[in-house]
Amino acid sequence: MERELLINILHSQYRASLGMFSDVLKRIPEDLWNTNEYSNPNWQIIYHTLWATKFYLAKDSDYHVSFKGAIEGGESLGGTRDWENPTNAVKSGAFAKKEDLISFLNEIITNLHYSIEELPFEDYSGFDWYPYTRFELHINNIRHIQHHTAQMIERLKAKGISGLNWWIDQNEPQSW
Repeated sequence: MERELLINILHSQYRASLGMFSDVLKRIPEDLWNTNEYSNPNWQIIYHTLWATKFYLAKDSDYHVSFKGAIEGGESLGGTRDWENPTNAVKSGAFAKKEDLISFLNEIITNLHYSIEELPFEDYSGFDWYPYTRFELHINNIRHIQHHTAQMIERLKAKGISGLNWWIDQNEPQSW
């Protein structure tokens, strides 16, 4: 398959997953933004997903540049394995504002096409813990966005918030 076609397909599917994620982000009510109902509050799932998306669009960890307003440890959802960053934790009382994360999302979308086309697909992923190609890393990154999108949709549905659209590509969906 031609490289430009693959770039366009990946761009379209990133935009679809980020579009759905954006819809979810914007639907979280303020009273559910920083709740202690779960081990990781809603804002932190959003933050983690956006942080990881940008992180894995970079050449490698040395090239990752965080966003303005980054919260130390906010990307870590806890756990006991090394890759789960068990020693990183959000500083007490810190949390990201919805407007800041919407801006962060928009920054990712603005730079998305360049980030996809910048590195050869057949090259190493750039991350030792993902021992495969850059192309497969893109697919993994999209899956990660969708994983947390579904998680957040379930949390919203449990609170009676529904009606989120399925994006099939980069175009905002029409009402079905």
